[in-house]
Amino acid sequence: MLAPSYLPAMTLEEYLGHIASAHPHWRPLLDEGRLARAGEVERLCALSNEFDSDRTGRGDSYRQAHRDPLVRWTGARRLLHLAAPRPAAGGGEVRLLDVLGGDGLLARAVAARPRESPDGLRVLTGDICGPMVGAALAHGLPAVRQSADRLMLADRTVDAVLLAYGTHHIPAAVRPTAVAEAVRVLRPGGRVVVHDFEPHSPMADFFRTVVDRHGATGHDYPHLTRAELLDLFAPHPLTPRLLDVYDPVTVHAATPEQARAALVTYLADTYGLTDHFTGLGTEAAWHLITTVFDHTAHLAALPTPLTAPTRPLVRPATTGFVAELPRVALVAVAGAGPAQGPPGVPAGGAPGRQ
Repeated sequence: MLAPSYLPAMTLEEYLGHIASAHPHWRPLLDEGRLARAGEVERLCALSNEFDSDRTGRGDSYRQAHRDPLVRWTGARRLLHLAAPRPAAGGGEVRLLDVLGGDGLLARAVAARPRESPDGLRVLTGDICGPMVGAALAHGLPAVRQSADRLMLADRTVDAVLLAYGTHHIPAAVRPTAVAEAVRVLRPGGRVVVHDFEPHSPMADFFRTVVDRHGATGHDYPHLTRAELLDLFAPHPLTPRLLDVYDPVTVHAATPEQARAALVTYLADTYGLTDHFTGLGTEAAWHLITTVFDHTAHLAALPTPLTAPTRPLVRPATTGFVAELPRVALVAVAGAGPAQGPPGVPAGGAPGRQ
């Protein structure tokens, strides 16, 4: 009987051999017992995921949209500094598990901007989708296929755990287990960071009114409220702090018109909206985006003031122009010590239930 394919064209044994050879630093962190427990590889292999390919969802177009790993860098950089704010002692490493890491977007961004990243940061990309993990490995990154509620890492092996850019995809009933798993693999003194968009935010409105109605795979996923996010940490000995983080999408182009078109294309590829936006045309699609992503009311309602653009815009850059899609994420930082941000960026937010 053939061994099941843990990744596309790669058995579990072949995967472990690859990690041991290409990323020996990470191999000891993988728990042999959890990797080999009865039925786990078969369960992963049997899963169908909207990110597998465009034949079954939007996987190929999603990966194409993120060929530039810096499209989310403004917010991602902040999340990384919140997760690992302290300089590595003596030049040591800070190990971070990116649970919903896809094809390694954050890890690729760190590699592209190491001076803007936390000192000593090393990222392990995780994802439930085999083609996503395969793509991360193809980028030369350490990566592991696992579900958020059944991590393959041994206890107390990483300094930080990030659940971001897809937390609402985790079924509501499974989210407490996912957070418990994040806490399990965390070293003493480490941090867990959970990121989502509030149910009434413009991003959630876009998912509900545009992507769910017109996207290739729909988008009917419940987003976390402030109360729900805090409740996830109630059983654990970590103190959560809620922050509102500016987390825009930025794309670059030579002219303002090309920048607007590039942002429309990015959203179309990322969320399976190519047919819908093609039918609308670029100008109508841009008008739709600027209407849905009007943050005027959302910014005014935040418990702590946050300076950010109220609508999508195009602005001059050092070379060419940038189209910027404003988004405000809700983030919980749980662990020892106060939440911090990158140098020059205030932490913001307020402790407790907001």
